[in-house]
Amino acid sequence: MLLALLLQVSTTYASLQKLLDSLYTEMLPLVSDMMLFGRALAGLGALIYISSRVYGHMARAESIDFLPLLRPIGIGMAIAFFPGVLAIFNGVLGGLTNFTDAMVNQQNAQIVVLMAQKQTAMNARPENAAFVSDEAFERELEGKSVLDFGKDGAAALYLDKFSYDVKSSFRNWIKNVLELSHYAASLVLNTIRTFFLIILSIIGPLSFGFAVWPGFEGTLNNWIARYVNVFLWLPVANIFGAMIGKIQIMMLQLDISQIQSGGSIEQADMGYLIFLIIAIAGYFTVPSVAGWIVASSGMSGAIKTVQQVGSTGASLAGAATGNVAGRAASMGAAMAAGSAPPPPSLGAATNSAYKNTAV
Repeated sequence: MLLALLLQVSTTYASLQKLLDSLYTEMLPLVSDMMLFGRALAGLGALIYISSRVYGHMARAESIDFLPLLRPIGIGMAIAFFPGVLAIFNGVLGGLTNFTDAMVNQQNAQIVVLMAQKQTAMNARPENAAFVSDEAFERELEGKSVLDFGKDGAAALYLDKFSYDVKSSFRNWIKNVLELSHYAASLVLNTIRTFFLIILSIIGPLSFGFAVWPGFEGTLNNWIARYVNVFLWLPVANIFGAMIGKIQIMMLQLDISQIQSGGSIEQADMGYLIFLIIAIAGYFTVPSVAGWIVASSGMSGAIKTVQQVGSTGASLAGAATGNVAGRAASMGAAMAAGSAPPPPSLGAATNSAYKNTAV
């Protein structure tokens, strides 16, 4: 069941990623509206820029240097063909995105296979053989009396099966929550990235137009740096996801060998769950890492916001997972001992701290 859910979430995640790409493409026609304002702004700026430069040369009785005067013309041509400028950026950077995305898909395919192998190894354990299917349980019940409450009686077998089902269900629930949070963290990052790219693309002609005006020359460099910086969020996230996927593959291989050698199933799951929490928190460090590649001023506020969201989410997932895991372990131990833990007191309110949390 966990494997089927993982495949379903992976398919949904891929479709949502395609939806974000389609959203970016659908919003690009709005650039044409801004191109008119960008041309007007650039034209007025070019007039002021060229006239001031020419007047200064004439006032100083100097020969006119025509090379700097070509800058407003070049920027004006970039505004006129701005969709082509975006296509060049997206084409060059998109190749890096496709390459890193293939790395993640390769790791995810191996994780799905290893998850199936791990489930098979868990079902093959002798102590779990009677609880894997109803047919195996019925065979185990043959020749046993329902009223026999001894260690090898039918009543004890029913209690053991109930305890196994409860612990297995809780383990699967925790895995499902962390898997969903893992994919959600990556999707949140890509959604914010797409929003930033759409804004930068729509206001790009205005930024280019302001770059013609004297005193605003740095606007063009800032726009290019910010666009490249935000675009690199997804490739960096894919590299991080591939690294976490490789660690998960190694952990799953270790879990399989531990289960086959008779080790604890709970301990085998612990490492996998821990690295899922690390992956959830790590996705929100991607904007900072992208800033190491291409530095852009003015992005620190947005990066801090993304990191705060990631820190809060990772804490919530970690606290919820630890709380549920503790309750599941105590309940399973109590059932195995034949007694139930006392219910929590409802007389006083309790304060709970939250810790925040994807391949």
